[in-house]
Amino acid sequence: MNLLLAILAVPVILAPGPGAQTTRESVRVYAEVSGPATVSVGDKPRKPCAAGEKRESIAHCSIELEPGDNTVSVTDGTGTAEVHVARYVTTGPQVPGVDTAGFGQGTLHRKDVETRCARCHSMDDAQGKPAEQTLLGTQCVTCHADLVSRPKQHGPVGQGACLMCHEASSAPQRYAVAWPIQETCFKCHEDIKNAMWKKAYRHGPAAAGRCTTCHDPHGSPNVFWLKKPVWELCTNCHTEKATDRHVVVGFVYGDSHPTRNRPHPRKPGVEFACSACHNPHAAQARFLWQFDVTVREDLCRTCHAK
Repeated sequence: MNLLLAILAVPVILAPGPGAQTTRESVRVYAEVSGPATVSVGDKPRKPCAAGEKRESIAHCSIELEPGDNTVSVTDGTGTAEVHVARYVTTGPQVPGVDTAGFGQGTLHRKDVETRCARCHSMDDAQGKPAEQTLLGTQCVTCHADLVSRPKQHGPVGQGACLMCHEASSAPQRYAVAWPIQETCFKCHEDIKNAMWKKAYRHGPAAAGRCTTCHDPHGSPNVFWLKKPVWELCTNCHTEKATDRHVVVGFVYGDSHPTRNRPHPRKPGVEFACSACHNPHAAQARFLWQFDVTVREDLCRTCHAK
């Protein structure tokens, strides 16, 4: 009996759940604990979790993740519990197997976990509300404060219209986003949808419906809520262009056309980047040239009149 009690006393990690996968650099961990608790990833130093007082026996922790598989452990005075969380980085080196691992029980919006959270938090602030109604000022925004404080916010996020994308009635985890994600995006971005269907060629991630490969749907420090500045984002995949040697050998500026660190010739105040010449979604030419041109010289003439 004493052994059974000892086993039951070990912390219980509520979220992330088994097999969870994320693209975020950091996640919050919630666990049922007995007294003070700490959290760690792998062999990194342990960090204290917030616990006690109004939190009752639930520890609130925050940890940073490395690309790939992360062993997250929560320790209190009775023992240690572990859960594996896979971090899939869309703007970095590919980690073999992570993107095909499948999404496990990632969030705490599962019925059994929400029951525990409801002791202190309102878990139904979004229930029954129309998609366009703001959730600013609700418990949703209090818990997800990191998502509504980005330097450049995606429109619905800034307005607190979370239900424009998240489905309150999804199961087994509430507030999931319908898949494929491009259909969710297309509900507002009809101009991109029309271009995708009408243009002759589509950019790979866009054609695959993976808008969040390049865009952070909540916000970022970059234009168009990109996960990195334009040039850095593009050269994540197009690594051969990262040398800044591109297009025309013997070009007037040297032995290649510049790809950055110059002003945009057609847009005052904007820095020149890959998207000055290439459309990141769809175009009429194989190389996704802007302005619907299909002949390279016509593209050049948009900036070089002679």
